[in-house]
Amino acid sequence: MAPGKAELNGSQSLLKPNERALVELASDIPGDDPPLREKELEILSLYDRIYDQQLEEALFLQDPVDVSLVEDVDAELVKAERELLEARAAYSVRRKAIESVLMTEPSVQSIYSAHASPTERVLLPLINRRDVLSLVYENLAGVNNSCVENLSNAEVSNIRAVKDNRDLVRSLLELTDGNAEEEEIKDLKSKEELETLKRENKNRRDEYMTMKRIVSAVIVASGLDWASDEKLLTLVVEDESADEL
Repeated sequence: MAPGKAELNGSQSLLKPNERALVELASDIPGDDPPLREKELEILSLYDRIYDQQLEEALFLQDPVDVSLVEDVDAELVKAERELLEARAAYSVRRKAIESVLMTEPSVQSIYSAHASPTERVLLPLINRRDVLSLVYENLAGVNNSCVENLSNAEVSNIRAVKDNRDLVRSLLELTDGNAEEEEIKDLKSKEELETLKRENKNRRDEYMTMKRIVSAVIVASGLDWASDEKLLTLVVEDESADEL
């Protein structure tokens, strides 16, 4: 089912004006297939039947293999599978080449010939639609690649920021850790500086935890397979170890 106008408008909010114009143009072009006459439908059906019969004929002409004379059945089976894949690939390429030739002539006639047949003239709007959709696809593929790249860069930056914050918190804890050292400090000014460092350390730790939870939410919402990545898994689930910092 084709998307509605509301869905299109929502999905176009991140596109540039020229990209939105292409999407709107593609959605406005009628996409209904032209009605085929009974004779044309019969020709297509016969073409498919010929394809199936050629496959069946190739199977019937294949020489049977006496399994009792084969020394290594597994090796022969692997060889047969490889030959089957090669034959299928060659046949598929041959069929696509034939179809390309069959489609090229009517397409050229529908575009350039002044005396095109009614059937060839029907192809012209379909060819125009194909060209527009190809252009839209190319542009949207570029947008998608750009979004994926920006997301990856943002995730890398978040991971680096979390690591830097963790290292900073660890360094501050090393500076302010130890009750014994605190008791030995008798200078009032030094004690005040120590209290200031403690408060800054607490603020830093709170900021770190806030940032970590934001990064965790971004990773989970991004749709990445974070459960199979050790670093991403650590960012998402290791809250307790971060609290101990």
